[in-house]
Parts: sequence; C-alpha cells; structure tokens
Amino acid sequence: MYAKQTHKFSLPMNRIPEKFVPRKFSSTSKVPDTKGCKRCCVGRNPYNGYKYLCGAMRDGLFLMQWYNPLKKFMLLRQVKCYIPAALEVFEMIITPEYEYPMICVGVKKGYDRGHLELDMINLNNSEYWLNDDWEGTDTIVPRHETLKIINVTQLEKDAILVCYDNLVRVVNLQGKLKSSRRQPAELVFDYKIESIVCLTDSVLAFHKHGMQGRSFKNNEIVQEITDNSRIFRMLGSDRIVVLESRPTNEPKSPSNLYILAGHENSY
Repeated sequence: MYAKQTHKFSLPMNRIPEKFVPRKFSSTSKVPDTKGCKRCCVGRNPYNGYKYLCGAMRDGLFLMQWYNPLKKFMLLRQVKCYIPAALEVFEMIITPEYEYPMICVGVKKGYDRGHLELDMINLNNSEYWLNDDWEGTDTIVPRHETLKIINVTQLEKDAILVCYDNLVRVVNLQGKLKSSRRQPAELVFDYKIESIVCLTDSVLAFHKHGMQGRSFKNNEIVQEITDNSRIFRMLGSDRIVVLESRPTNEPKSPSNLYILAGHENSY
C-alpha cells in the first residue's frame, strides 16, 4: 500500500521570502554592471521628462535612463575619464541646451570672492570641464583650494546653490555669483553648517543643536530652533525631513526620531 505523506510548509508566511517574489514586485533590484560604483545620483530632466541614473566608477562614469515598459534603468553610455579619488560632490546639473545631464564632481575657490570654480563632466560630448590648474592626478596640488562642500543643488537652469563652511551661495554655470536687486547671492550664517534643506523660498541650515531658516529674497531669518540640551542630526530630506535627536550629555544613548512638519524638500 502507498501512504501519502503531507509535509507542513515550515517557512513563516507573514512575509514572503524575497527570492519567491516576482521581480516586478520586489522592493529592491540590482542594477547590472555597476559593481565598484563609488557614488551615484538620480535626476529628472524637466525639458524632456526622462529620468537618469549616473554612477562613478574607478575609471569613468556610466549613464542610465529609466525605461518604463521594462521598469528598469537601461545603459545609455559610458565615459572614460579621470575621477577624483575623494569624490565629495556628485550632483547632476541639467540644462535645456543638452539632452543628457552634466555632473558636478567638485568645487574650488575662484580667483576672486565673486567666483567659484565648478568641476563638471559633460556627458553629452565627454567634455571634462576641469579647470586649467588641475593636472588630473592626486600627486599635483591644485593652485586653487578645493572646498569641503556640504551641498550642491540646482535651483534653476542657470542657478546652482553651493553650501560650504558657514556660507550658502548661488552661482551660475560659470561659477559667478548671481546677485540681483531682488535677492542676495550669498547667505552667511554664524555657525558651521552641517546639512541643509532647500525650500521654494528659503533654505534651512542645520547645526549641532538646531537649525536656522533664511529667506532667499531678503536674507531674513524666517525660522530658528536651538536646544543646547539636544544633539540633532538630519537623516534624510527626500520630501520629508527626518531628524535624529540625542541628549547632549549622553551622545551614545538611544535616539529619538522626529519629522519636521510643514517643510518639504523642494529640490
């Protein structure tokens, strides 16, 4: 006689194992041929509607475009070029003149206080906009001081926000300050900025014990929070601003998380 045995499924069924989930429903997916990627950034071109993913490898860059029918990024092109070893900046700059983005990989001080030098890679023609004083090797010290950049954000087609030290500056694509009667090109804070959030009409600059908001129009303080008994750290600002908080006298204690209500990152 044949006795049919039944076996219980031993895996917990409150969550389906990732390997059993169809690829189109999985929460994460691996982008092929990107092993060794040092930095990456994503952006949408408002002039053609395409979404791009750019990554920095040891010896160049790759550019991918989101292909909606397949629900994945497809490789567009690879650019062989020199990539700085210390890649603290890696941000897309999109203009109506070009189909593909340019990538900012560094910012230096200019010859005068009214200029910054932006190191850019143009993915449209593989042009490397490194400045004349850069020799393309870490053994040569540039004549211009490389700035320790906190944030680079494109505000408009010819307006780029650059944050470093205690300064927030707005420059054009050539690095020149965009000063006008309508709004200042430089916001000066009285503390070293740790992180920022760009809003439509102001910028929030965070420090160890709080933050201060300044208006783009007139440099006036529109909001200020300071609590010396707490240490704050911004964890993320993709649409929702999330802060981590710990007691100043117990910096290794468990943290509390806060959502900064009423503020949505606009860039």
